[in-house]
Amino acid sequence: MGDAGYGDTFDARGGRYDDAMGRWPSVRDEEFAFVIDLVDPRPGETLIDVPSGGGYLADRVPAGVVVIAVEASEAFIERGRQRGVRAVAAGLRGEGLAPAHADVVLSLAGMHHEDDHDELLAAWTGLLRPGGRLVAADVVAGSAEAVFLDGFVGEWTATGHAGHYFGDDLRDLAEAAGLADIRVVDGRYHWWAESDDVLAAFCTSLFGLDGVAPEQVLAALERGPGITRDAGRVGLRWGLRAVVGRAPS
Repeated sequence: MGDAGYGDTFDARGGRYDDAMGRWPSVRDEEFAFVIDLVDPRPGETLIDVPSGGGYLADRVPAGVVVIAVEASEAFIERGRQRGVRAVAAGLRGEGLAPAHADVVLSLAGMHHEDDHDELLAAWTGLLRPGGRLVAADVVAGSAEAVFLDGFVGEWTATGHAGHYFGDDLRDLAEAAGLADIRVVDGRYHWWAESDDVLAAFCTSLFGLDGVAPEQVLAALERGPGITRDAGRVGLRWGLRAVVGRAPS
């Protein structure tokens, strides 16, 4: 969401996003599994989740992983606090966090709200212990997801949407940030809901859509990224590109 930036965007509509995640928490299970599998957090490790939204990651990592939630939006911080999530209030760079102390930094679908991807990756690399692992996943420029977000979502959400998406230079950015053993992985999966109505309601709330009917939302999803119907479920086809790397030992 272009010029507004992450914090301003979700101060405006983080409550509705959190409503969607709270009411239908399993819809994005495959998305969370994609990034967690890449980073492979282990009991006893410290994981920085940035931006953490309402604190959705902590319940999905193995027991014994210490999750430090870092969040820029006051709306998300307050919503998380109501559920016992004590987020560190900071920008996406994690200002104020101790350097070189985390085993893992994970960022899921927050970077496209900011244009300084090189600076974010460098800042997160600086938070890692030697040999620590980083995974950052976001939408790919020119993809069906990007077209949907900047097109349909941008038209119907009050904050607009003009994302700064991942391109073909992601490996170069990771190298410049100081990461080693870099991989770039494209993930494909679904957001699964129990019905068309639930999928439309979830997306309407998550993206903060106003003045648009459920059938219009479904039609836009069908046009792209597309919908799969299987065994009584309905799934939005979705995917992110992830960069995976390690801080030098």
